[in-house]
Amino acid sequence: HPVTPSPRHPVTPSPRHPLTPSLPMALELQSPPSLEELSSAHRRRAPWRRRLVEAERGITQGFRGDSTLFGHLFGGTLVLAMALVLGLSVLEWAVLVLALTVVLAAELFNKVLTILCRREILVGDETLKHIASIGTAAVICTMSGSLVVVGLLFGRRLSILLGG
Repeated sequence: HPVTPSPRHPVTPSPRHPLTPSLPMALELQSPPSLEELSSAHRRRAPWRRRLVEAERGITQGFRGDSTLFGHLFGGTLVLAMALVLGLSVLEWAVLVLALTVVLAAELFNKVLTILCRREILVGDETLKHIASIGTAAVICTMSGSLVVVGLLFGRRLSILLGG
């Protein structure tokens, strides 16, 4: 459809296409990049940067697909807030962050196992149900260990603060 001139938006030839009138930058429509442009942009990224992009996509998909990760995030936020209030030392912070990270990693691995097993359970293999159960047990194990670590850290700090 032709572009009609107006006082605010005069019609001028576009530098890219001399015979086509240009629109203001906000209104100019651009065609989406081709597959070749996308793949060349993907190849231009450094390997470490591609890995970070893949990790971000994986975490995003993990949070979108499972509400238990939100539970871990909420619990982790409460633990971090309590750690700030108690004034943990640097070493205690390191142990706390490690404990929280291990739980999130175990939950993400369990998510992968669950997806793979659900896909294959349609075939009817009973072993896959056992694999999914073992993955869930691994998450519970890491959560239990992390809760013990958090309890020890907070208990020690509370006993120091309360004069014990």
